[in-house]
Amino acid sequence: MRKSKLEAAQTREVIVAAAADLIRRTGIAEASLADMMAAAGLTHGGFYRHFRNKEHLVSEALCAAGEHAVATISRKMAKGGLNVAVDGYLSTSHRDSRTPICPFAALGSEMARSGKETKAALTQVLEKLFVTLAGDAPNREEARGHAIVALSTMIGAMTLARVVADSDLSSEIMERAKDHLHR
Repeated sequence: MRKSKLEAAQTREVIVAAAADLIRRTGIAEASLADMMAAAGLTHGGFYRHFRNKEHLVSEALCAAGEHAVATISRKMAKGGLNVAVDGYLSTSHRDSRTPICPFAALGSEMARSGKETKAALTQVLEKLFVTLAGDAPNREEARGHAIVALSTMIGAMTLARVVADSDLSSEIMERAKDHLHR
């Protein structure tokens, strides 16, 4: 029996969410189509009813993960501006999470080797993050510049903090980045 359009859309959302979580945990290369479908509680057989190929799903999954990061940072910005957003991002809970909120910190070097479709989707997410971090500043160009530097610092610090084996060094990296970004 064929699914209704609503059921198909709901199934697609489940697949995208499960793939986003799996990819952030294991990486793009390690997440096979079968693994992503299994994470969604489905078999590999239904994949091509929803997506053209693996890159199509990866780009949607990373875009969904990025939208979640945008929403999280937006909530922090609304609570207390850039400093609260920075503190939330550069937190031990984000660093230690099996499924990091930010796909850029989790998969940056892998995403750089992705195809055009994935890079185009991630570019749109980055633009939304820049707008979110710029806030309502009157000088939009200057605010955008600060947002680019802030996000670059946050992603770089989180990536390094997740890479090192020394927990004291990891904490120092995050603290120094926070101190640098606090205004």
